[in-house]
Amino acid sequence: MSTINSNSAASNKQHWYKSPLLLGWLFLVMTAMAGTIYMVIQANSGFPGLVVDDFYERGQNYEENIHKKIADNEKWDTEFTISAVHQNKPVTINFTIKDKAGVLSPVEKITLFAYRLSDAKQDFSVPMTLAEDKTNYQATMTFVSKGKWDLLASAVIDGIEVNYAKRIFVKD
Repeated sequence: MSTINSNSAASNKQHWYKSPLLLGWLFLVMTAMAGTIYMVIQANSGFPGLVVDDFYERGQNYEENIHKKIADNEKWDTEFTISAVHQNKPVTINFTIKDKAGVLSPVEKITLFAYRLSDAKQDFSVPMTLAEDKTNYQATMTFVSKGKWDLLASAVIDGIEVNYAKRIFVKD
């Protein structure tokens, strides 16, 4: 009789790795780890934080400066015209800046800055020139890394500096 009881007890014993409770907890822990890894990857591929060396000086009188810049920027209508951008291939970037009457605004100086979101060491700038047909300003750039870039057209018009930005994606 004791042999029958010991055999039935051994056959009812469940292995630890087949426990539904353990498998549920293991699934929950693995899901949390996968979510954490995903969030870390997203954080490292996006906004890098403060990449400007003189952030404190730039922040002085910030509120006054930002309201003045917004008012200055609203005086002109702007448009970026960019074809598909590929890594290590030159691309011409056109920038149109017109007054409210629709006339191309003459600028004293205009520079196009390219900012790499994840690596400030790759940032560069080029001067823009008036196109041959005199309808816009243009610059030719070559991007060495694929991914997100911010373009900033900085123009000086009648002694006022205005800035206009555009985010682009560089493909393989």
